[in-house]
Amino acid sequence: MATRVLWVVKGLGPGGAETLLEAAARAHDSDFEIECAFVLPWKDHLVGRLEEAGVRTRCVSKRRSDPQWPLNLARLVRNGNYDVVHVHSPLPGSVARLAVRSMPAEIRPGLVSTEHNRWETHRSPTRTANRLTSRLDDAAFAVTDEVRESMKGPDADLAVTLRHGIDVDAVAAETVHRAEVRDELGIGADEFVVGTVANFRPQKDYPNLLAAARLLAEWEVPVRIVAVGQGPQEAEVRAIHERYGLGDRVILTGFRPDATRVMGACDAFMLASQWEGLPVAVMEAVALGLPLVATEVGGLAEEFSDGVDALLVPPRDSTALADAIGKLVTDSDLRERLALASRRRSADFSIDRTVAELEAAYRRIARHGAADSDGDQHEPPTATASHAPRRRGPELDIRTATPDDRGEIIALLQRSLGSDGDPRYPALFAWKHDENRFGPSPMWVAVDGERIVAIRALMRWEFVRGGTVLRAVRAVDTATDPDYQGRGLFRALTMHGLEAVRAEGVDFVFNTPNDQSRPGYLKMGWREVGRLPAAVRFVGPGGAIAALRSRVPADRWSLPLGIGESPLDWLDRRGPDGRSPEPVDVREFRTNVDDRYLAWRFGTELLGYRVVDDGDAAVIVRARRRGSATELAVVSTFGPARATDRLAGRAAKEAGADYAIRLGQPQMSSGFNFLPGGGPVLTWRAVTDRGMPPLSNWAVSLGDIELF
Repeated sequence: MATRVLWVVKGLGPGGAETLLEAAARAHDSDFEIECAFVLPWKDHLVGRLEEAGVRTRCVSKRRSDPQWPLNLARLVRNGNYDVVHVHSPLPGSVARLAVRSMPAEIRPGLVSTEHNRWETHRSPTRTANRLTSRLDDAAFAVTDEVRESMKGPDADLAVTLRHGIDVDAVAAETVHRAEVRDELGIGADEFVVGTVANFRPQKDYPNLLAAARLLAEWEVPVRIVAVGQGPQEAEVRAIHERYGLGDRVILTGFRPDATRVMGACDAFMLASQWEGLPVAVMEAVALGLPLVATEVGGLAEEFSDGVDALLVPPRDSTALADAIGKLVTDSDLRERLALASRRRSADFSIDRTVAELEAAYRRIARHGAADSDGDQHEPPTATASHAPRRRGPELDIRTATPDDRGEIIALLQRSLGSDGDPRYPALFAWKHDENRFGPSPMWVAVDGERIVAIRALMRWEFVRGGTVLRAVRAVDTATDPDYQGRGLFRALTMHGLEAVRAEGVDFVFNTPNDQSRPGYLKMGWREVGRLPAAVRFVGPGGAIAALRSRVPADRWSLPLGIGESPLDWLDRRGPDGRSPEPVDVREFRTNVDDRYLAWRFGTELLGYRVVDDGDAAVIVRARRRGSATELAVVSTFGPARATDRLAGRAAKEAGADYAIRLGQPQMSSGFNFLPGGGPVLTWRAVTDRGMPPLSNWAVSLGDIELF
């Protein structure tokens, strides 16, 4: 059985340490089954790439700032049946160590730590926790001698320096994109370009870099600088850039998932850091054969020699940095010599040697026999195309649904799902699947001769994350004739549908299945994102009593509402008018909302939506029965959260509802309290994008997921 390893990190953002994990994941032997737990949900940039490399990722925070993440991490460590726990960040690493220590000795996994930064760069509480718990490590590594020498406590004696590495060949291949990247950035083929990849943090010293760029401009050195990065100092860095009048001499690209591809279009690489370990970006620059200019700090000073394989300058010295870059631009012999040195050094940074040493440590300290125990609780691997069932069962075919099938499909859905036979249902089905703002729904049917015996529809949807539109489908309407149940048609149709939308480039599928259907989806590779937070505002004590007595599914059809105005009239009169919520950060997921979407989604008369708008805020609502209670569903909001909550409360009272309900965290100051049991469970499955967003990154409303 494979040795099960859990990596523990703070985040999976686009930083150097996280990128090293991806390189290691692709190089590890198949004898190791690796998972990765991370704490910060807004740093999930590399989740998809790790999943593609075979590493299952888990965010232990259920909301953006989750005080329970230590408990969630400890629970994962104790229940995950791991043979080795490898910590890469000091604070979550300290929690993981204590969780390991709390386990009985016979099932306790081995502990490995890797220190990526000098200890004094950590905050005092983190250093203390790290020092006190590091005595529990069975093996310890540091990425440079400088980092190892900064360590205190038992790990200082235990640790050995292990230089991490990259996939040298894969990085070197990125130079083929040189011309197209330059076209994208508006850079001429013959211009000299110096690149850097560094996040906007004090460590990377962008003020020093930009001061050097200003000097180069004053000296009229013909060079352009391309800087890839993001971070907390972005506003400050851009302000300095503007103050110096650097214009397009220095291109600040922001975050780029293809940073290595951008580097491949450069002629040299520089790093202006105040302190460093051994940055991944430098290893990648060497693999690309780029001449290197860097500050003489940390692992850079250990690995490189000034004038031999790099130009090293003192930190915080913009004149020296500018002078070194100027020499590269004007001295072609120096440039060629340093480029050749980089190409010769590239093999030194191969990930293969690093992984071999890590695997030796894993084998040495792994809990023996654990992989064969009966306590294995890890999730089954995601289903792939190779596991899809046969398209053809005994005397049954699967084919794309046609317009001529619609009547038989509606009848099958109503018969199989116990529909009330409401005459509005065919129009509702057409609204969902034919008139959808994001496109008509693909559907498939299983047929026995001329008889349709099963149906699967995937409703198209779009999300926006960081300015990028992601194409999704919702697994909604499905039914199997009772006479044909138990023959695997639900699975066969669903997997066939996923393969079809994969060919279209759809990124993922999502839904909120109930407790009865969820196990079937999980068996097909769906994963639980988590239970969506929900909140309720009762209209007096009677509303709370009515809600407690009505713990049943809500009706599909809405009750008439005499408040507000129709969504179409509202859109004609004012609409959102700049009140749409802004994303908290670039990793937040939101439905791709525009006026066409709002008109389609809420303009139908079939579900009776109304808009209540007081000028400061607007809420889209509908009333429905839930048992004996009248519920006001707040399906979409526009404006400040407190203002929309208070407006929803007034709307519920005016509508005569027992309570109002919405998705999202409670806001007791505005009357919305925890909803007992929470909202529905959101599930997800990869189609082409394998990075499942953590729960707190989904900024969804009832309008995005309500079942209609």
